[in-house]
Amino acid sequence: MIRERSRAPRAGFRVGDRVHHREFGEGLIVEVRERDGFEVLEIAFPDGIRRLTSLYPLETARGAGRPRAPSVLSAEPAAAPVAGGLAVPARTQFRVAGISEELYRRLAAGPYDEPSDFDLRLRIERFTLHRGFDRLLSLDLLHDVQKYEHQSQACMTVLRRMRGRSLLADEVGLGKTIEAGIILKEYLLRGLVQRALILVPASLVEQWDQELRRKFDLEFAVLKHGTAWWEEPLLLASMDTAKLLRHRDKVAAASFDLVVVDEAHRLKNQKTLAWKFLDRLAPRYLLLLTATPVQNDLHELYNLIQLLRPGLLGTYRTFGREFMRRGDKRMPQNTGRLAALLSETMIRTTRASTSIRFPRREVSNILFDLSPPERDLYDNVTRFVRRVLHAHREPRRGAIKLTLLTLQKEMGSSTFAAIPTLSKLLAREGPGLERSEMEDLLRQARSIETNAKFEGIAKLLGGSRDKCVIFTQFRATLEFLARSLRQLGIKVAVFHGALSLREKEAAIEQFRDRARVLVSTEAGGEGRNLQFCHYLVNYDLPWNPMRIEQRIGRLHRLGQTQDVKVFNFTARNTVESYVLQIVHEKINLFRTVIGDLDMVLGPYAEAGSFEDEVFRIWAAAKGERDLEREFAKLGTALLVGRKRYEAVEELDRKLLDEVDQNGPS
Repeated sequence: MIRERSRAPRAGFRVGDRVHHREFGEGLIVEVRERDGFEVLEIAFPDGIRRLTSLYPLETARGAGRPRAPSVLSAEPAAAPVAGGLAVPARTQFRVAGISEELYRRLAAGPYDEPSDFDLRLRIERFTLHRGFDRLLSLDLLHDVQKYEHQSQACMTVLRRMRGRSLLADEVGLGKTIEAGIILKEYLLRGLVQRALILVPASLVEQWDQELRRKFDLEFAVLKHGTAWWEEPLLLASMDTAKLLRHRDKVAAASFDLVVVDEAHRLKNQKTLAWKFLDRLAPRYLLLLTATPVQNDLHELYNLIQLLRPGLLGTYRTFGREFMRRGDKRMPQNTGRLAALLSETMIRTTRASTSIRFPRREVSNILFDLSPPERDLYDNVTRFVRRVLHAHREPRRGAIKLTLLTLQKEMGSSTFAAIPTLSKLLAREGPGLERSEMEDLLRQARSIETNAKFEGIAKLLGGSRDKCVIFTQFRATLEFLARSLRQLGIKVAVFHGALSLREKEAAIEQFRDRARVLVSTEAGGEGRNLQFCHYLVNYDLPWNPMRIEQRIGRLHRLGQTQDVKVFNFTARNTVESYVLQIVHEKINLFRTVIGDLDMVLGPYAEAGSFEDEVFRIWAAAKGERDLEREFAKLGTALLVGRKRYEAVEELDRKLLDEVDQNGPS
């Protein structure tokens, strides 16, 4: 249920009005944007242009021929009532307090026949009595979240001093997303936010959705074409989808109270559609999340701050003159003054400033020789894939390419995984040479009953009693592993995308309490925290490094108390062996946390493009020497990206860590 939002009294501000602010002094209004219940004002004060709302304590002064008006609004809007006077704004707020939508309606309407109903309503009303941010009400309502002092302090600073507009620039691994979730939930509980929008890269939408549901009990609608998403009070979207022409006007018209942007360094250029789109939204509260706000030019940092506090750093030109060293766009000057200004709207926590111990990653790459039948089938499938791709021209080639790519990936996992795809190909193919070849491949795959890599699993588990997560991309491989491990007397839990939400929760609980092994598809690599385990096996290796990092990140994250041991299983002379060599040797993915893999991947960062490039090289190769040469070129491109990322990390560390040290508490 969504209540109607109360409309604040109109302040009647106009461009040209002179106003007085109790902190910033007298200023001139240069722009007015109407929003639902308030106005967004851009005001030129003596120290620069600031964007405020009519909810701030302002008085219009005599000027430009306009009469003086009385003081208008308070700095903190009160939670508007709904039916029955209940002061929590939307269904999600009740959900976070453990209240169903049906119970919400009953509580809102009354009467209260059950004493428990009355007690529950009192509990909700108490939330709205906490007008000041003297403590975080949301902390007691989080699930599976280990609470850290630096996160609580950051949230209190954003809520109390920065008024909900902040650049969260903590170093990688310190939990910026948790901080954003706490701030969001805090505003919801207090009735200060009714509509919230979260904008993330497309690759992170599912992960954010899972984390919001599980950790914060927040149910966000996901922006999808053809659904009435604009009616939802809580919306999750990829930035690329939200800024599309067919969506952007509706998103802007929704008048979101709070907007969260993950990977906010993508907003570094004011000329981009994404920056202009976010600027147009003009929410009351805005959180930008990135560990690397400066990548090539200090003006990128300026552009981010301009979204949060317009005018804080002066004009574009004055910022360059005062804070950028001539001839070097990445080197700051007057760093003390810059740090003091940034600390008004930016929070930067470093690993060194916390007492948290970050575990290491210990990686073992284990190469296997396929059995003769497996080797023969792998080579036959590879020849088939290359021949079919070369034989078909567009547009049919484009239609079959994804199926062949999947088939080649399945062969790197197990022969069992390839059987369903071979069967589908055969069902679609008419009589002819290709059909005969498919029949031979399917017959050959069905005759193989073992898998060479499984011997490695049996040996690994036999040498340790620790819990272990085994990741595979394919359901058929998962079922083979679960069946084979149970035959060895090992207790196994399984996790895959076809399970219901309740079944997934039960699988994780079973793994935590009773099972020794969790066999999981990619569904377990997103949104699930498995810090109670520190052994991970990549039974097959995704061709996308971001998928690999998501798997490891389920174990190697805040709250892990032991070093994480990663075992990569690959067979010699396969696609995966080349991918492993690249991501291990060139970008050192398995040993260190890379906060922005997009920067490392460069032109291959878009969804599927790295996989496409790997497949293109494999399918076009005329021999082993050709393969080695082309994969070496791809590895060199990633190495350049890695070095660029390390340079940016070092730059941000030098510049921003001073904010952490010098900024006011």
